[in-house]
Amino acid sequence: MGSSNIDCRPSFERSTLGRRRQRGVSLIELMVSLALSMIVLLGVIDLFIAYQQQYRLQTQLAQMQESGRFVTDVLTRELRKAGYSSWQRDQTFPATPYFEQGAIVEGSDSTLRVRYYGSTDEPLQDCLGGRLESADIARATLSLNTAQGLDCAVDKNSPQPLDALVADWELRYFVEGGWHRAAGVGDWASVKGVSIELLVASRQDGLVDAASTYVFDGETVTAPDHRLYRVYTTSVALRNVLSPPLVTSQDEASS
Repeated sequence: MGSSNIDCRPSFERSTLGRRRQRGVSLIELMVSLALSMIVLLGVIDLFIAYQQQYRLQTQLAQMQESGRFVTDVLTRELRKAGYSSWQRDQTFPATPYFEQGAIVEGSDSTLRVRYYGSTDEPLQDCLGGRLESADIARATLSLNTAQGLDCAVDKNSPQPLDALVADWELRYFVEGGWHRAAGVGDWASVKGVSIELLVASRQDGLVDAASTYVFDGETVTAPDHRLYRVYTTSVALRNVLSPPLVTSQDEASS
């Protein structure tokens, strides 16, 4: 008879032999695996933090750009309406506690006041988007509030927030001879243009590692925190410096 491959050993011996042949993971191998996993995990965390920081940075930049564009647009529209009245009107702008006789803009280095007549033909909008359907004089006051932000007040109503990201602004007024601060304007009725410099800051702090440096009001400034700062400037010529009855034929021909 041929030889047989049947294992005649008891079953307990065969199971013991099988267990001996099984090889587990050693402590060193386990520690190496954990170390590699930690390295990969730390890389993923660093990548996530960097992506989150970049997302915050881009979001704040977009908000600041939108804020600068919006405020500049509102201020430009208000100044272009300064002194507006219908061609049929023959009265000038009267003197008030805030305005000189005939002046259509007044203010300081940080406060701007504008006035114009409304229109019964085509309603105008004030700085808050309200409609001016009457022909009465409308007065808009734009100023910084005690916290960060720019406010707008129409006539004698309470100021309303216009934009929250404006940290500071400076105003210059053009009269004969050049640009002046408010203290250098002798006759407000002769102001022919307004220059605006806006400082816009991000809402969130800690966006940059080092404090931002920017030029504002002719000086180089280092920010006291780690927010983002941007400066926006614009100059607007006043369209209605002269009252309509004072417009001559020569002025009309050159316009």
